[in-house]
Amino acid sequence: MHRANVRRASLITAAVTVGMVAVPQIAAETYVIRELETDGGSLARVYGINETGQMVGWSSTGETTHSSQWLNGTFSDLHGTVHFELLHPTLFDADYSEAYAISNAGQIVGTARDVIECLDFTTTVTNGYILQPAVLSDLGTPYPGDALTRLLSFGNLCSEHDSAAIAISNANHVVGWADFPGGAIHAFIVTAGSGSWSLVEDGDLGTIDGNATVSSATAVNDSGIVTGYSYVDPVNNGGEAAFHAFRVVPSGGAWFQDDGSGGNALMEDLGTLGGTNSWGRGINNAGQIVGEASTADGDTHAFLWQSGVMIDLGTLGGENSSASGINDDGDIVGWAEDENGERRAVMWVNGEIFDLNEMLLPTASPAITMAEARDINNSGQIAGWGTVNQGSGQSDAGFFLRIATQDEVDEADAIIAAQNGIDTGDGSTSVGSGGASGSGGGLFGGVPLLTDAGNAASDSGTDVGDDTADGEVVPMMCGAGGLAFLPLTIFGLSLMRRRN
Repeated sequence: MHRANVRRASLITAAVTVGMVAVPQIAAETYVIRELETDGGSLARVYGINETGQMVGWSSTGETTHSSQWLNGTFSDLHGTVHFELLHPTLFDADYSEAYAISNAGQIVGTARDVIECLDFTTTVTNGYILQPAVLSDLGTPYPGDALTRLLSFGNLCSEHDSAAIAISNANHVVGWADFPGGAIHAFIVTAGSGSWSLVEDGDLGTIDGNATVSSATAVNDSGIVTGYSYVDPVNNGGEAAFHAFRVVPSGGAWFQDDGSGGNALMEDLGTLGGTNSWGRGINNAGQIVGEASTADGDTHAFLWQSGVMIDLGTLGGENSSASGINDDGDIVGWAEDENGERRAVMWVNGEIFDLNEMLLPTASPAITMAEARDINNSGQIAGWGTVNQGSGQSDAGFFLRIATQDEVDEADAIIAAQNGIDTGDGSTSVGSGGASGSGGGLFGGVPLLTDAGNAASDSGTDVGDDTADGEVVPMMCGAGGLAFLPLTIFGLSLMRRRN
């Protein structure tokens, strides 16, 4: 993250003496939190954030679940856009969708449900979508045409029902998974280079080996390098059925090369942390990959993969953790269990783990307990969700974090000092009004980057600054946090396929 003109958090900065030299230990920033609001106090989760501080996820009132966006502190129900509501009133008419990622140009990917009529039955399907910001006649989109695109499956929609668009790069790569003829589920990649967003045979990423039938792509960087996970056939895995994280580096403009047995020769198996399974979740433009993997003792730990090595990122003293986002500076976010088995939103800086709930300004008093940090951008801004106590129960709510300024940290320290009756150094314990606040008011200043040629490439060297504000449907999931980590699974999809 960009750390110019900000102070490292004094409460978690330490030094050790090596010989006669004091060596500072790893420190992390102090953060300002904004608890994200929705219409009608509905439940919400946030999955993605871009460089301008736009965030996406979903909100639910109990009867409906809609893709949602937060910008400049304002909540928007994406079902209320002109494309969902006016141009396509019957396209995704099951009143359920989730948004998972947003590019720097404001292009959003996710999934939405639809009811379709086949010859002898009616069924509910879930298909990926791409929603692009449109100005006048869609001049702000990568190509002329409709700003809402539906991604179908690899086959006939009445037999191969479902798909999910999970991630989008700033170079117009969209990845996810889709049903495949014969009962398989394959990871895919599509681009807008051909003038349309559509699943084609060349976009089928296949699986690690030819006998496997399930894979999912979960993240892609601006170079088109893809990560995700693929089923590994027991015959080729020492007799164990498992999912393994993968990396696909395109070669000659292609993401698939037959290895002779039907597997993808470009799909590199990233291995595990000594256990059976692993899943790739996020990737940055340096090619570093994060996710989670099982250990030899059966736990599941967050990992960082780089230069051919998978590194165990550990936990907060509990058994399990997972990493889902990494920015171009290598800062990682996710969740980890503490010694009490409670899930906490965390970040890793140079391999050191920090509980984000303990990294807020000391004057902050949020109603939310941050449970999972899902994404982080190159300015160090973090998005995710947590829990809010409501009577005898809890509900999910989204959050946004930004790095506190020097003035905000100083004033918060002064307020705490005054409350404790500590002399601040000027002979007075009085503190003026204004300044630091845990509310995060006025945090967002970014605007969508609308260009004729699509997204501007991300620039990790560009500091967005203090005045501005990396979900998915997956084919199958094992290990700790399975159903809780991601929005939907194939198990969930099977429950919503209704025929009559």
